[in-house]
Formats: sequence, C-alpha cells, structure tokens
Amino acid sequence: MDRNIASLFVDFAERECKYSSALYYYLSKKIALDADVLWLASECRNDQPVPNMLFAAVHYLLARESSHPLAGYYKSINASAVDVDGAFSYFKLFCLANNDAIKVLLNSRLVQTNEVRRCAYLYPAISTGYQRLGSACQLALIEVGTSAGLNLLPDQYLYSAGQGVEYGALDSSVKLAIDFIGGYPQVAHQKFPQISHRIGLDLNIIDLQNVDDVQWLYALIWPDHHGRRALLHKAIEIRCQHQLDLYQGDGFAMLEEIVRHLPKDTIPCIYHTHVANQISARAKDQLLANISMLGKERDLLHIYNNIKPNLRCTVMRSGRESDFELAEVEGHGRWVKWLAS
Repeated sequence: MDRNIASLFVDFAERECKYSSALYYYLSKKIALDADVLWLASECRNDQPVPNMLFAAVHYLLARESSHPLAGYYKSINASAVDVDGAFSYFKLFCLANNDAIKVLLNSRLVQTNEVRRCAYLYPAISTGYQRLGSACQLALIEVGTSAGLNLLPDQYLYSAGQGVEYGALDSSVKLAIDFIGGYPQVAHQKFPQISHRIGLDLNIIDLQNVDDVQWLYALIWPDHHGRRALLHKAIEIRCQHQLDLYQGDGFAMLEEIVRHLPKDTIPCIYHTHVANQISARAKDQLLANISMLGKERDLLHIYNNIKPNLRCTVMRSGRESDFELAEVEGHGRWVKWLAS
C-alpha cells in the first residue's frame, strides 16, 4: 500500500508541481520516502486524489495554527516565508500532532478546487459550441462538479489575452489574464449566448455562507499561488450577487432528470472540467453514451476534458453527433492553446 501511495506523490511532484509549486514539489518527494506520512495519507477515501487531499488538509489546519514552525514555509500564511529546504521535518511533526484531525478531513472533505481561471477556456468553448449548433435558443448551463458555482458565471468575468485584447464583462472586478499560445480564439469577441438557467451539480455543494466551507476552498489553493487566492476572493463576491440552482448528489447520475425537466426552448450546455479524473474508465464511457442518448431527444452541447485527449465539445443537433477538439489547457487555466477553427 505504501508503495502505491508513494508513487502517487512522485507522479504528483513531477506532473503537477515541478513548475508550479516549489514547496509542494519538495514535500511530495519527501513524503514518498516517509512511511509514517504515507500511512496517514492512505486514510484518504478511494475516490479522491490523495496528494491534493493531504496537502489541503494540512493547509486548512495550519491556517488555524499559524504559530507552528511549518507556517514559516507557507507563503499563504507568512508573507516572508523561507525557502523550502527543511520544511519536511516540520510538515511531518505537524501531521503526527494533528493525526486525528487530518484523518477526519481526509474522510469528510472533497477536492473541490473552484478554479475560476478555467472560465478563460469555458467562455470561448461555450461560444464555439453554440455557434456550431446554429441555434437562437437560450442556453441552460449545467456544470457537473460545480463546487461553489463560480464557473457557472463565465459571462460575468473580464478576460485579457494580452496586447490590449479584452473580452467578456469589461466592467468586471474579476480579470483573468490568460496566456494564449499561438493566438486567442476569435469567437470570444462574439456576443455570448443568453443564459436561461445556471445549474450546478456536486456531491457536496460548497456553502459560501459557511465559514468552514470557504476556508476549505482557500486551503485547496496551493500556498505559493497568490493570484489564485485573489481571484477566488473577487469571484466569491460576484457569485454572491447571483442566484444559482445548485443540487447536491451524483451529478452524472442526475443529468438525465435535470435535462428532461428543462423547457424545450432552451439548449442544455453540460460541462465539467476535471471531475472526470475521479471516475472510472467504464463510468466515462457510460457518461458519453448517456449524453448521446439525451442528444437523440433534444439538441445539446457537452464540453469536457479528461475523457478523450484535450478539451473537447460534442454538439448534438437534430439527433446527429459531432465531436471535436477545442484546446489544450493547463490544469489551473494559466495557459490555453486553442485548436478549434
């Protein structure tokens, strides 16, 4: 078991952290060699990414114990945080001292990073799908894995593609500066479709009126990612100004009922960013089959990744299915390579 958990941390270090977080890269490498911390990490529920959960649990608890020496390495807690060398000994001590509290979090919480920067590719993705559908109907946005619902508001944010290129809500307090590799999608300048519904589905809806829920959202953001924290704060302010329809439960299982109860003069636009990482290959195949079935009954859009290569869009029009690549994207939305013509 330790060997399997250890490989998760090695992979996490190389794939996720190497060029993104010096602290988590260093700690992941050390954790992979430490039996005590690996045993603690193994308490994580089976359907969640273990490294993300352990780091978020520690971050969440450490924010409440900011006098601990480990806090001196976390830029989210200590503005003058020191270099990562030596952090692991304090990390292990903190884990052992808070063993029971960490276990509770590993079994009760979920990785629900509400990464608003992903709207930088969702905005043109939705516009592209709508354009190819060729409909004048309003869209009903349906996000699976919605967390707090921040990504149900892509039309409420301002996007900057560099060199003075901006689109979206030009007066928004949330400004997303995105590195578009090879040029930005021209469709972004077209008028965004009108939205009739904003529906979010999640196993555990994040309640923004609940202080603990909000603190967990912040704990999921890596300590050295200041920009992500600032964006989350501003996006929460905008989110609190909008009424969303949020439903708790298995989002993929709920899709059929949600779609069939929508008015016939709306187009369901189903999307999910990284939640497909947490379901089996068989479940992914079943999801695509269910989307095709629903598309035989009414026109719809499905925007997704982590099932086939890259970010993709399926357009179901008059019972016929068209599936195509949209973009290569970085997990946190920092860069986008647009592929759709």
